[in-house]
Amino acid sequence: MNSSGNAVKSKKNLIVIGILLLIFLLLTTVAASGLVNIPILTHVLGTDEAKDLGVEVDPVLFDQMVEENGITLKSPISEYQLTSNIQYSDPAPMDITLSSSQLSSYLQSTNNEGAIKQIQVKLGDNNEAEMSAYVDLKDYGYDFKGPVYASGRFEKDSDSTVRMEIYEAKVGMLPIPDGSADKGEQAFEDMINSNLAKMPGLNIETLEIEDGQLHFDGDFPKTMEVV
Repeated sequence: MNSSGNAVKSKKNLIVIGILLLIFLLLTTVAASGLVNIPILTHVLGTDEAKDLGVEVDPVLFDQMVEENGITLKSPISEYQLTSNIQYSDPAPMDITLSSSQLSSYLQSTNNEGAIKQIQVKLGDNNEAEMSAYVDLKDYGYDFKGPVYASGRFEKDSDSTVRMEIYEAKVGMLPIPDGSADKGEQAFEDMINSNLAKMPGLNIETLEIEDGQLHFDGDFPKTMEVV
């Protein structure tokens, strides 16, 4: 084959290699988001499940917390989810301190059958925390499914509301644009406060995150039932 033919062949090979690299990069980007499951690649990137924050989760910790604080759950545990319609009793004084493991065990015990699964919360200092979860909003009319991570502040806003501020947010390995993160922050804050609004006489005296623990002191309902 003459030099002209070799040059043409080399050019074609470069084009093929370029196309293959482009396809690989596209697949990697999609797999990195965790929104589409690409066999092997999604698993290798670790985006087929929520990010592990290294927090121990044990249902026994949840059972102990409920018993030690005199909390009564009238419905099966799996029915208590962030989106459930829960009826609360009148509040009673409560002074409780939870570790990252206790809080994460509570959230997994009560939410793993719902839209937000595999929840881990790693508590820090100065009302700051990290959270990871696997979110599937298909049943709520949204085409979204994948691992989500966020870090930020969570603190008392009033005697019956809380306030959130997100510093960083990701879907899989990819950062969420600031505009979308702000909308997610507001939606999550609204959902929490909407649930708090259903608690008659709720009174938040203290809500602090410090030394890897969440401390609540005030009046909080001790009986809950999903209706």
